[in-house]
Amino acid sequence: MPRLSVVVPYYNVERYFDACLASIQGQTLGDLEVICVDDGSMDASAVIAKEYASRDPRFRVVVQENQGLGPARNTGVTHASGRYLAFADSDDIVPPRAYELLVDSLERSGSDLASGNVQRLTSEGLVQSWAHRNAFRKTQVGTHITRNVHLLFDRSVWNKVFRRSFWDDLSMEFPARLYEDMPVTLPAHVRARAVDVLSEVVYVWRLREGSITERRFRAENVTDLVISVAETARFLEEHAPGLRRVYERDTLHNDLRVAVEALAAGVEPDLLLDAACSYLDTVNRRSYLELPAIRRLQLQLMHRRMVAELAEAVRFERESMDEARLRRGLLSRRKWYADYPFRRGYGIPRWVFDVSRELTMAGRLEGWEWREGRLHGEGRVRLPGVMVGTAPSCAISLWLRERATGTVLELPVERYDLGFGFVCDPGTLPGRAAKWEVWVRLTVDGIVREARLRGNTPALGPGETDDGMWIQPLVDDKGFAVITVKRPRAAVTGCEASEGRLRILGWHAEQEGAAGLTLVMGVPDGPERSYPVTTVPARDGRREFVVDVPVEDLRAEGETAVWNMYLSGMADGRPLRMPVALHELPGWELDGWETQMARTSRGNMALRVQRSEDDH
Repeated sequence: MPRLSVVVPYYNVERYFDACLASIQGQTLGDLEVICVDDGSMDASAVIAKEYASRDPRFRVVVQENQGLGPARNTGVTHASGRYLAFADSDDIVPPRAYELLVDSLERSGSDLASGNVQRLTSEGLVQSWAHRNAFRKTQVGTHITRNVHLLFDRSVWNKVFRRSFWDDLSMEFPARLYEDMPVTLPAHVRARAVDVLSEVVYVWRLREGSITERRFRAENVTDLVISVAETARFLEEHAPGLRRVYERDTLHNDLRVAVEALAAGVEPDLLLDAACSYLDTVNRRSYLELPAIRRLQLQLMHRRMVAELAEAVRFERESMDEARLRRGLLSRRKWYADYPFRRGYGIPRWVFDVSRELTMAGRLEGWEWREGRLHGEGRVRLPGVMVGTAPSCAISLWLRERATGTVLELPVERYDLGFGFVCDPGTLPGRAAKWEVWVRLTVDGIVREARLRGNTPALGPGETDDGMWIQPLVDDKGFAVITVKRPRAAVTGCEASEGRLRILGWHAEQEGAAGLTLVMGVPDGPERSYPVTTVPARDGRREFVVDVPVEDLRAEGETAVWNMYLSGMADGRPLRMPVALHELPGWELDGWETQMARTSRGNMALRVQRSEDDH
């Protein structure tokens, strides 16, 4: 009997399947079996699975007609013989020590299941999964969902190992529909005697960006989501009523939001409305009150089956909500109500429109640039229902806050009618590596609000201090404006196109033991390509490098692509990303492709290619 059985259903995933199986084959826990369930796959996935089974006796292939992911997993369970049970999706990656960490934890603790942290694989690289962020901040052995309510968001099955006897005692089974994880994992969390929570990353969840929206808004998919939400809510009401309110608040804000957007987009409403209204019939009003008023309004319209009005409310949120006026309450002057659509004449309760708790300010970066060695920026602030530009008592202030130490540096501000300008002199920043947040404060009509400045402005080229520190203004992955101060380990200083090649020039810090450097390039969900790097000694502990990339290698499979890149072969073994030293980024027309040097959100080198219009 193997220690662990891993069930891997597959259906038309040839592009990613080999990487998935290779990651499982390479686990440091060698005493395992892998049951690959062919769910009627019609591409080369079956060939890949059979190749693994022929080379490695731990792999087996089970074939069935297409029934969906849930039934395929159930089939795999019936063929599994291990003391512990795990599941993996065929397009994801399992880190090398994942199963060893999870199984060893269970054997030490005696808990019924172990669950670990998750990263998402995106076009920008690996990022923390937001759904798993809070639950897995620290390792907890022998805990329970009633003591760690963040585990309500740990709804996926693939970052877990179950004790097989626990699985069988509960007769757990996946439903034959989409969103099949939640009706299994949350009941498992509740009914477990104890659960081990590991902060280590045990699963890499691939984000296949191209088809998400298409899949998400199919009526049958969204209906399956709402059915799973309702089924799990009924279970919690019976077995863990103390968790029901937190669960309701989250599902109303997130899962039912998907249903709202799908109905507004024009999907066939009948079955979806039946499922949504059935769930909303059971929701406590207190859960509604924890939502923004516009979300309450949309859910009320959906609950009343007012689909046309719902679509109008969604359009209003996207296009006109900033223009909604506020009205002070008559009975309580501390209450504020938004003048949203359908406030009068539709029988919708007054409490739906209460925005008193929502009077939060938003600060937006409109743009910034380097001028004469100083960083100049412009932005706007918004407070719902308040015309900031015309309010006579309005005052705006800005400052930088160092994330690590809390150090604050005030910035000079100039007020405009519709916004503000500010200036940051790099000479005022301490000469050490740091990350500075940009904060703004609004004072108007006796209300004081503070917020971090947000924006979608591309990263700028860096400023540089006399001692070689870089000042890099950028917008981080969460959309916040930040200014980083660091001493770079590498940089791209030029990019030239000629004779069928793109030549990239730069430098990297000298590292003893670095040899045979290569430039590695790749697009999201695609293979990586490597190119030899030529280096020569330079001054100040640096080596200059040059690398040539054939123009034909930059072409995309579709109309566009973004090539991310790094240096491989450094002595420390880590990929070395290369920030761009240039302020003006060049572009070229190369063999029918518009090719543009670009920066990632972190300021690193990338290439953006797009098929030329004349070449269509």
